[in-house]
Amino acid sequence: MVKDEVVFRPPRRLGVILHAAAVLALGVASGFSLFLASQVGVGFDFLLLLIPVIAALAMAPALVYRLIALQRAEYVLRRDGILLHWGLRREEIPMDQVRWFGTPERLAGHLPRPLSAWPGAVLGRRALPDGRTLEYLASRVHPLVLIATEKHIFAVSPADPVAFLHTCQRMAEFGSLTPIQPRSDLPSFILSHAWADRPARVLLLLSSLLSAALVAWTVLLVPAHAEFPLRLAADGSALDVVPGVRLLLLPVINTFFYLVDLLLGLFFYRRQETQPLSYLMWGAGSATAAFFLLAVWFLLRAV
Repeated sequence: MVKDEVVFRPPRRLGVILHAAAVLALGVASGFSLFLASQVGVGFDFLLLLIPVIAALAMAPALVYRLIALQRAEYVLRRDGILLHWGLRREEIPMDQVRWFGTPERLAGHLPRPLSAWPGAVLGRRALPDGRTLEYLASRVHPLVLIATEKHIFAVSPADPVAFLHTCQRMAEFGSLTPIQPRSDLPSFILSHAWADRPARVLLLLSSLLSAALVAWTVLLVPAHAEFPLRLAADGSALDVVPGVRLLLLPVINTFFYLVDLLLGLFFYRRQETQPLSYLMWGAGSATAAFFLLAVWFLLRAV
């Protein structure tokens, strides 16, 4: 008897280890650079020490997203269709639209390499000579399983490719009376859909503007104030006075939270039942930036 649904997952151990190690390395490097930057004055050395921090802000959220996407990735085989889930990417293929499935050897010629090909993140789209699009949703480059439709070929990497192909064959042979509706969700589509939602748009704009204001304000304050209090006494007097450049730690931390809240909010926004969590994440991003702005204001009063 054929099960109505069988779930396969890609190999995750190596990808999780590499992504977690990369995030940890970026965090340590940026933290050490911030510490060194706090010991020097504003100048060329200070700007050089900020490069690892900027690199961490640019790369860490994407690595965190890929780590979460890898842990939740799955290939779902049903009698009525195939569901591919990878982070914000979601593809649902009716079984009657699947032309064939098999190994890469079934395609004539060499498969073009994916845009991103390191363990845990073999992702991207490439054009094939016959006009079709090859899309990788895999955690490794070998072995792969191909799922072909009329205009699209998906390269996936189930942990057990033999069992995956066998289950595909049995599902196709068993047939379906009610094929699922085709669906293709891209990260850009989810963002545009959220932008069309007024409450979501307000929260996204508010968190973005508050975060930008925090960055601009602290950048303007640092050259004008050589020192800032690290904390205040009960009467409002300054305690633990430190170099003013350490104030830049606040927008750096806030920017990291902002990017993580943005990505997690988009992740939850995919499904209607989890959309309230998206509003919570984006609202938390606005609140975090507001609290950091208040912190700068209180510290400025004690200067």
